[in-house]
Amino acid sequence: MARLDLNLVRLFVAVYDTGSVTGAAQRLALAQPSVSYGLARLREAYADPLFLRNARGMVPTALAEEVYGRFSQALAGIDSTLDDPHQQFDPAHSHRRFKVAMSDIGELYFVPPLLTAMRQAAPSVELEVVQMPMDQIAAELGMGRLDAAIGNLPDIRNDTRSDTLFVERYVCLLGRKHPRIRQRLSLEAFLQAKHVLVSSPSSGHRLIEQALADRGVSRQVALRVPHFTALPQLIAGSDLLVSLPSRVATLFAAQTPVRWLELPVPIPTFEVRVHWHTRQERLPAHRWFIGLVTQTLSGL
Repeated sequence: MARLDLNLVRLFVAVYDTGSVTGAAQRLALAQPSVSYGLARLREAYADPLFLRNARGMVPTALAEEVYGRFSQALAGIDSTLDDPHQQFDPAHSHRRFKVAMSDIGELYFVPPLLTAMRQAAPSVELEVVQMPMDQIAAELGMGRLDAAIGNLPDIRNDTRSDTLFVERYVCLLGRKHPRIRQRLSLEAFLQAKHVLVSSPSSGHRLIEQALADRGVSRQVALRVPHFTALPQLIAGSDLLVSLPSRVATLFAAQTPVRWLELPVPIPTFEVRVHWHTRQERLPAHRWFIGLVTQTLSGL
């Protein structure tokens, strides 16, 4: 184990996060053979392959999963020692990476304006967007492996600090030339139609199911998908309906042959918030980033 230096720890975490030797090399600004050599040293030290290659990339072994948790937590602690709460943060000259969790529709809706704002204020700062189950986000924030999480995340409200970006509501998305529904969506048509159900584990939008059930409404589900971004293509040429946030529905309607109508069932609004952990509040860089997120996204 004396052969494990900090560079090998960072290399391991980079391979795990990116799922490839090439991705790790790009992140670490190393030649690909250097990453391969470092990975070979790690495999020798642990007497384990650590990562197995398949069609999806480098898949971690059970030992690698355990090692990653300890390594990433250790790196977070080491890196935090470089963050002096009394030192000014200069975004114009920083090369820091900020890591944010959000769902696929969050990535679609939030990243373009956020990236534009970051490029203007901090041209060398990097933004890394990840998706993860909601029940993991609070722990990742607490260990410093995430800087923020953005979205409808009611399950982590009690474990994080947060600011409201905006209040949102659900609407119904359907094809522009739906064979039966015209300018108004009645409850009868809503109940008779076939629906797409999005069960994303990285957002709280699945909670609409409970809201409908509380009102005695049971939809006929024809398709279940894990992501929102495939919806326009699924909806446009079919008679299917899907319930989703109004801002995303408006974006889809501007880009593809779909439209949206108000739901015939009263569903409570929800808050889209930016979440972070109290341990990071003292850091000027983190305060700057949260401020940028709030300022940029609250006006959407």
